[in-house]
Amino acid sequence: MRILLVEDDERIANFMQRGLKAEAYEVDLASGKAQILALTEASAYDIIILDIFLGSDDGLDICRVLRQRSVRTPILIMTAKDSSETRQASEAAGADAYFSKPFPFEDLLRAIIRLHESYVGSDSLKGTRAG
Repeated sequence: MRILLVEDDERIANFMQRGLKAEAYEVDLASGKAQILALTEASAYDIIILDIFLGSDDGLDICRVLRQRSVRTPILIMTAKDSSETRQASEAAGADAYFSKPFPFEDLLRAIIRLHESYVGSDSLKGTRAG
């Protein structure tokens, strides 16, 4: 499974990348809007893990742009500033899941599997209906 991890904090990004690779996931790293848009245009991902606060870039805006570009890949939003407003804004932007940092790595792994199964399941259902 191929994951795009979007995190501007190098320490967190490297930790998460090592953990995901140890679980046999293929992980690409990105830290800014232009890089994310280029990567999602050039490659297909099974999951996008997207931090909200990316320096001068806004993860919620990036999420909205991806959805406007018809990127259907499941997006898991993560943030260190949890609030009900942020959760609602994430959902409105098109996110499929929301995590408040810090979170147990095992919870992230379970969410990745759940999102991927849901995404693959919805694709096969759509293919069945269209056929």
